[in-house]
Amino acid sequence: MEKDQYLTLLARARKQLPKEVFEKSRFVIPKITSFVEGNKTYITNWKDVTKRIRRDEHFIKLMAREFATSISEEGGRLIFQGKFTGSSINKQLSTYVKMYVICPECNKPDTKLVKDDRLLILVCEACGARHSVK
Repeated sequence: MEKDQYLTLLARARKQLPKEVFEKSRFVIPKITSFVEGNKTYITNWKDVTKRIRRDEHFIKLMAREFATSISEEGGRLIFQGKFTGSSINKQLSTYVKMYVICPECNKPDTKLVKDDRLLILVCEACGARHSVK
């Protein structure tokens, strides 16, 4: 096969691929908006954050475990028992996204968590990679 023929076949194959394959859009970790009132920390935009990272129950459970506190929902806000700074919550969110959202193979956020027996598996919908997570 000649080089010119190879390049034309390659160009034709690239045209048939979906446009999403070539996009280099960056996933920006959303910032959590929180405030402290008394002995409680309120997160006001938690639904937007969990929708953006496509995690809900797992994220809340892990945050409760990381901060060693109880978490409840009231009036569309997430309530942490205790005083926590916004920067510490955002730091935990960043760590969570790196461990449980971003694919280690292709660095895309198009993943889902699947429970296989006792293991939690991070399955990438973009490249098909499967990785076990803590």
